[in-house]
Amino acid sequence: MDANTGPIQSILVGAGNRGAEVYGQFALTHPWLFRFVAVADPNPLRRAKFSRQHGIPEEKSADSWEKLLESATPANLVFICSPDRFHYEQVLAFMERGCPIVLEKPVVVNPRQCATLSKLVPEKSVRIIVCHVLRYTPFFSTLKGLLDGGRIGRVMSFNLQENIAWYHFAHSYVRGNWRNSALSSPSILAKSVHDLDILYWLGGAPAESLVSMGTLSWFREENAPAGAPHRCLQGCPHSGTCPWYAPDLYLTENTGWPTSVISDDQSLPARRQVLETGPYGRCVYHCDNDVADHQDVLIRFKNGISAAFSMNALTYDKTRVIQATGSEGEIIGDLDEGWLEVRSFLHGEKERIRMGASVGGHNGGDVGLMHDVARIFGRADTGGIFASKSSIEASLEGHWMAFAAEESRKKGIFVNLDAYRDMVSTRETVNI
Repeated sequence: MDANTGPIQSILVGAGNRGAEVYGQFALTHPWLFRFVAVADPNPLRRAKFSRQHGIPEEKSADSWEKLLESATPANLVFICSPDRFHYEQVLAFMERGCPIVLEKPVVVNPRQCATLSKLVPEKSVRIIVCHVLRYTPFFSTLKGLLDGGRIGRVMSFNLQENIAWYHFAHSYVRGNWRNSALSSPSILAKSVHDLDILYWLGGAPAESLVSMGTLSWFREENAPAGAPHRCLQGCPHSGTCPWYAPDLYLTENTGWPTSVISDDQSLPARRQVLETGPYGRCVYHCDNDVADHQDVLIRFKNGISAAFSMNALTYDKTRVIQATGSEGEIIGDLDEGWLEVRSFLHGEKERIRMGASVGGHNGGDVGLMHDVARIFGRADTGGIFASKSSIEASLEGHWMAFAAEESRKKGIFVNLDAYRDMVSTRETVNI
């Protein structure tokens, strides 16, 4: 992409929640930084709405990404925000066109694809930023600075807990788009590759080995209360006692997320119809979900740091809680509450650091990502250096950890990461 003084000419692949409501809205409020000039989405309502908002002509508004591929040039920045299973093919195609890319996670949905990209990316001159937005939050950026600055001496271990929240997991991973590993990917990748990436980023070294366990325990048919129908609106006798009763979640005055994504038409009759016919009206015990609702991973990194990560669906709060231990103290913190506390062993001193109110989604990470993208692709002089917090080369490390964790969970084994990569890279027959 040639440096210029105008807004970055951008193409959007996938005008859903992330593409339209996050990156698209950022462009509308920062028109001097980004301008979307083309969009591809199979949904005509979403495509038309995005085109109206951004002034995209009809010939640049396509129902498939392939129709935009031929006219894409290295002067276009491509935002790939399509369903997970399409990322690999789309990245390869736009890489061949020489287009720089901003890519939603996960980058790929199986380890063979990860091996292929790990080999191809260094051979190409195309720059790709992965949307690992946690790296851009004030919370984790501050924590990284404290660790690198030696505030707790030599770092020894991390204990990271992702509390997904009972309603969030049910919406996305029981009823929603990421409910089934064949349709999307395992939950440790689809949901928690952010967390594995953050542990790699904070620790500063690739993983050496790991072990994982977990399963789908609660959202199963055998746990359905007696008489529960397959759809909530079919006269469920447990409507007053079930936390996941769909009308209580989606047919209220609150039309923000997650209600905002179940229907393009947010009227009450339209939402009711969605619950009567679509996936979000199904009983959480009678869905086609198969991804784990809790999983734990123990990791040893090559620099000797160890980490414990826990992903939990059945939590009240939606947050991430972390503890970092070191030779001279520890740091604890809560992402959603927006604080870190440095605890020094010497004299027992404590310092509470508050992040303040976050601007934008993902605790400020979305805005931080977009400013980083603008800095990299819009600067007049980058000195020939591509310095992103989340380049694809670094971001694939978390993906390898996720795939290895799933291998460990399914087979009940310890996994050496180098050996696992070699095995995947030389495997002759893998379903891509």
